[in-house]
Formats: sequence, structure tokens, C-alpha cells
Amino acid sequence: MQFAVMLPDLSSVDFVDFRDRRLKVVSPGTVLREFNLLNHAINVAIDEWGWLSENPLKSVKRPKPPSARDRRLYQDEIDRLLYALGYEFDIKPGMVSARVGCVMLFAIETAMRAGEICGLTWRDVDLDVRVAFLTKTKNGFSRKVPLSV
Repeated sequence: MQFAVMLPDLSSVDFVDFRDRRLKVVSPGTVLREFNLLNHAINVAIDEWGWLSENPLKSVKRPKPPSARDRRLYQDEIDRLLYALGYEFDIKPGMVSARVGCVMLFAIETAMRAGEICGLTWRDVDLDVRVAFLTKTKNGFSRKVPLSV
């Protein structure tokens, strides 16, 4: 069931209803991400376009964030993923899926986030010292990541 509300008529009650309906279908984490997106869009409509005078989402209680994940993959799970991706240790990855397997192993080995890996350049890597230098991380601080052989 979909509802349409004109932008000037949008109220916190509409978002409470949206939150409650969504929580019956998706996880609290999904609703939080959706709220963040909606909040940003509403703030742009207020600050840049002058379409609204206040943010109706501001007074709506957000769902409790989900617990952090605290489990690592077992070696058997890693092996099965690598097999499914077509990655083999002794063969240079040619297919995109095999490259994904290679990046997955790199992420597991270094504990780097996807954005950090994607932003890595050769000038950030010192193979002699076996370290990668991350100038910009999620928490705003730079850090050195040790690299194995």
C-alpha cells in the first residue's frame, strides 16, 4: 500500500507511519539508512531550494541501531567463496569474479574497509617496508596498515 503526500503537507506523523510500516518488512538498519537518505533530501529541500521551512523527520524517533557484527568468516566459508568466485591462489585472476576473490582476501588480511581499498594507490604502498598508508579513513585519522608477504 503506497501513500502520496504533497511536500508542504509532509509531517512527522507521515514518517512515524512510514517507520512503523517499514519495520514490519525490513530490518531496523535498513530503516535507519532510509531515514538518513530522507533526512538529507529534506535538508537540501530546506537549505538549498527553500521548499520547506523545517524538517518533519527531526522529531521522529529512529529505530534502535542493530548490534555490531562480531564474527569472522571460518576458513571453510572463505574457501567456498573463493571457489564460487573462480579464484585460485597460483593463477593470476583474469575474470572479474576472481579479482573480487583476491580483493576479499586482501580485505580479510588487512582489515581495511572497501572504501579504503578502492582508494589505495601505488604511492600509498611501500613494499620494502610492507605497509600501506591510508591518508583518509572513516574516522578521519590516517593510519598505517601492515602488509604480509
